[in-house]
Order: sequence, then C-alpha cells, then structure tokens
Amino acid sequence: MATDGIKVLLVDDSPTVRRLGELILSQHGYNVYTAEDGEQGLEMIQKIRPSVILVDFIMPNMNGHTFCRKVREDDSFKDIPLILISSKGESVGEAFEKEFGVLYYFSKPFEPDDLINKMEEVLKDVVVEEPEEESAKDTGGPMTSPAVLHEMIDKLLRQYFQKDFPLLMRNVMSDMLTEAGLIKKGGVILSGSLEKIPLPDVINFASNSRLSGRLTIFSRDVFGEIFIEDGMFVFASCSKKGGKQPFLTDIMKKQKLLTVDDDTIRDVVTEARERCLPIGRMLVEKRLVNEGQLMEALRLHAMDAFGNILSAKTGSFFLEQDELPTNLRDMQVRISLMNVLMEGLSQLDERQLAATEFKDESMVLVRLITNEDAMDTVQLKARELDIFALIDGHKPLSEIIHLSQLDPLETKRICYALRKVGLLRLKAA
Repeated sequence: MATDGIKVLLVDDSPTVRRLGELILSQHGYNVYTAEDGEQGLEMIQKIRPSVILVDFIMPNMNGHTFCRKVREDDSFKDIPLILISSKGESVGEAFEKEFGVLYYFSKPFEPDDLINKMEEVLKDVVVEEPEEESAKDTGGPMTSPAVLHEMIDKLLRQYFQKDFPLLMRNVMSDMLTEAGLIKKGGVILSGSLEKIPLPDVINFASNSRLSGRLTIFSRDVFGEIFIEDGMFVFASCSKKGGKQPFLTDIMKKQKLLTVDDDTIRDVVTEARERCLPIGRMLVEKRLVNEGQLMEALRLHAMDAFGNILSAKTGSFFLEQDELPTNLRDMQVRISLMNVLMEGLSQLDERQLAATEFKDESMVLVRLITNEDAMDTVQLKARELDIFALIDGHKPLSEIIHLSQLDPLETKRICYALRKVGLLRLKAA
C-alpha cells in the first residue's frame, strides 16, 4: 500500500507509545504527528488535517471519550477515521462504535505488525488528498522574489539536517556494521539514538512485541549485546571501557562452583578453543561442573553484563529480529525481560548512590553481624556474602574492591546494600 502523503495523528499520554508508534509508522512511509493529550490533539487536527487518528482511551486533561465526541461534532473532521487504543480489560469498543462511529480499536500492548495491518485496513477506502506541487505549475506570474526563494531554501535545508541527514547517517552506520558482520543484513527492525529513545524503552518494546533476536548497543564506553527469544531474556555480553568483565571460569570459582586448580582450567580452555566449543560446555563434558552449575554461572555472567549495558545513556542501538546463535540455543535460562530490566534499573540506581557514598576508597568498613544465626535472617546472596566476608574493620575499601575481582561500582553497590540493611558501618576516624 502506498503511504506517501498520508498524515497520521497519534494522541497518547505515554511518551513511550508515542515514540515507538512514530518510529514504526514512519518506517513504513507515513507522516506521523503526535499529541500528548486530547486538547493538544484537537489543535493538531486544525493544523494538519490528518488522514487517520489514533487515540488513547485513558488520558489526562481530555480523555479519549471527550476527544472523539469533539471530533465528531466538527463537520470538517467528522469523517476522519478514528482508531481507539485501549488497555486490555477495558470494555469500551462497543460503546465508542455506537456513539462515535469508531469502527476500529485494538489493545495495548500491541505488536508493530498489528499497527501496520490496522492502518492498511482503515485506509483502504480513504482517499488521500495529494498536495499541490506549486513549483511545477506555470502560472505565468512574476518570478519568485529573493525573500521567498530564501525561505524555500532555508526550509529545505532545515528538513535535510533535522530529518533526512540523521536518517542517512543512521543508514550509513547500519551498512558499515553489516559489512563488519556485527549486524545481520536486512535484520534490523528498529534502530536509533539512545539520547532520543532511552534503552529501557527499547527493551520494553522488545518485551511487549515478543521479539526474538539481538539488541546491540554502541556507545563511547559500552559495547553490549542482549539476546532475546519470544520477548524473554536469554543472555547478555558487554565490554566496558576501563572495566573488567570477569571470565566464566572466574565467576564459577568465585561462586565455588568450580574447585579445580588454575592449570586444569588452562588446559580446558586450550582444548575448548582447539575444538571450537564453548568453555562451559567443555567443563560439563569433563565433568568438572554439572549442567545446573553451568547455567547458574551463565545467568550471573549475563545479569552482570545486562547491568553494565544499562549504564549507556548515549550512543546508538540496533534491534535485529533473528534466531538465537548456535552457541546459545542450549541455554536453559529464560527470564522475563521486564523482570531483568526492573532488577537492572534498581541496581543501576544503587550503583549511582554508592558511587557518591563510597567515593573515598580509603574508608574502612566494619561488620555489624558476625554470628551465623543472625545472618540466616538476612538471606544474603553468595556475592554479597563474599564481600561481607572480606570486610574485617581493617582493610580499606580499595583493597576490598581489588580482592573482590568485581567491577568497582558493583562492589560499592553491594557495600551500599549491606549498609542499607544495617550490616555495615563506617569505622570512626
């Protein structure tokens, strides 16, 4: 279906829905305009006269019911198709159809294909007015004045640098990454700048759309990949500037899942590389760990990487639809992507607070609970127990960070959490 010249007005109070709706529709050629509530939506209708209107049911200032009523009361706009967007469980479709002639509605969350299919269904019988190309007409009148010509050129330049140029650069970058083999040709379904679309919004979109594929993040300090299957979190990997990402064997030793000496580990790593097998799979084959221990270590590794990826606030993202890589297909870990996001954001907040509270790495921490019975009531995780065990009232924080073999901010975050539940205090000077 040809979409050139079709103006779509999206009225929704959710910035995420507006941003993602605009991305999806504009990628299919629609001219998209947005409004955050009914009042702003009515103003936009006067300005642009859209071919179709998508409107949320629940909005502040003016809800979807009042908005639809006012649109239908105006003879100039009463024939514009209205698509009502409601949340699941809201029984509003029949009432709107009877009162306002809203024949089209669907529920949030929705998949990109659902939106495009609905647009094609609504617009198949709508005649779109073609804009007149005045520059192609020969009116026989005087030549365009310098002032008007200057305004036309200025408008073209602004459109180029505000809209076309960024899109061109994003496409060039996508082509470069495809040539480098970092993203799959033709697989990108959503891409953009993290400054315009925050990473949590992209992850939310992938979860609600139940996508399978890879989300790649490029920034000055972070390169990360998040692997997703049917909207579920499978795995993540991350390289961070100035940071040390622990190896799988380091995590397994730290969690006491792997108890062999370093020479044995080196031999396993060498053989795995020679046979082109994942190190974890080789450890299971050698019966140095069992399947459950391997999956737990991979889960911890992936969660660490996910947390580091969330720290990226600038840069670009590319969301590809694809099957899982071969080396991840036997991963048993499947976690709700939204649960992983919630935990990651909570830890990110704690990291930012900890970075301020534990800025001075010369400080000395003191444990407040030392008997096992008291520790049982707190239910610390293994990593938190390891940090707690390193604190003895003598070592400075810098030494604890070194001994933990974790990212410094992660060590500080754990110290922050331990202090927050009353297990640590600062040693008096």
